[in-house]
Amino acid sequence: MSLERDLKKSRDYEMDTYLKSLKAMYDNAITQNGELFDIAAKLTDNFQKITEEAILTDSRIIKIFRYSIAPSISQMKFGQYFGIGSIGTFENDRLIKGGVKYSRLKKIAYKIADFTNQNLDLNRFIWIKNGKGDISDQSLAFKYAKGWTCSISADQNAQTQYRNWRKSKQESNILSNLVELGYIKSSFSGIVSNETDIKIGEYTNEKRVQGRTIQKADVIVRSKKTQKIVLIEAKAVGVEIDSTKRIKECCDKANDWKSAPSLNEPLVASVIAGFFNKTGINNLEASNISVIWEHRISDLKEFL
Repeated sequence: MSLERDLKKSRDYEMDTYLKSLKAMYDNAITQNGELFDIAAKLTDNFQKITEEAILTDSRIIKIFRYSIAPSISQMKFGQYFGIGSIGTFENDRLIKGGVKYSRLKKIAYKIADFTNQNLDLNRFIWIKNGKGDISDQSLAFKYAKGWTCSISADQNAQTQYRNWRKSKQESNILSNLVELGYIKSSFSGIVSNETDIKIGEYTNEKRVQGRTIQKADVIVRSKKTQKIVLIEAKAVGVEIDSTKRIKECCDKANDWKSAPSLNEPLVASVIAGFFNKTGINNLEASNISVIWEHRISDLKEFL
């Protein structure tokens, strides 16, 4: 297959993966956030009485508060405002009363409540703006506020989840292919500093490798054919401008690893998917990095 066809196939493959998977993640995030929104509404009399007690009853509603403010605030920025690294430690799971995290939250819960009351987006929560405490006749307004808030949150949640999921999926595709080729998981732990650390016919992943410096490799495998250690980088790129940075990372790692005598001239490969261009592919090959397209992951067989 020509390079032009692979480049197009890779773009189509990545975009199809993105659209199908992100939609599923977005829909699920809408459902999850909708449940939290209803909990927050119940605990705060439909956001009219946001209190310390409500936050301590179910700390997860802090997430809804962050997205009920205009503009919304990230976990880290919100946490920093209250003197902690990130608010995520409190809002990711419901806290157990009396626990260490609960005690830490109790010290700042009233500040979070006050901040949210002062900065709530009243153009969205119009029953509060209009001074109408009873929203029984404003069900449409409530649904509108819920949909708006959950959509903002779900969009950011899905984007973050996708990035993490996409990397895991690409590595999983590589590992599954290795298993099909008869490779087995290595029991090695620690920093890979010698090619014999990994036995012939075995693989591992997410391990640090000693070159001039110590850098993590996505997948490490010891080839049955050449008996050399093979270091594989997984790169999925959704925006072409990002490919330059990803390729530079691969080239820098390859140069670093190849400089280590104890690795005995390791082979370096990059499994790629998405929006790359000819120049980028040429740069990888110029650094003696073998290019393996994810949409043709079975090509690993020839390489190993």
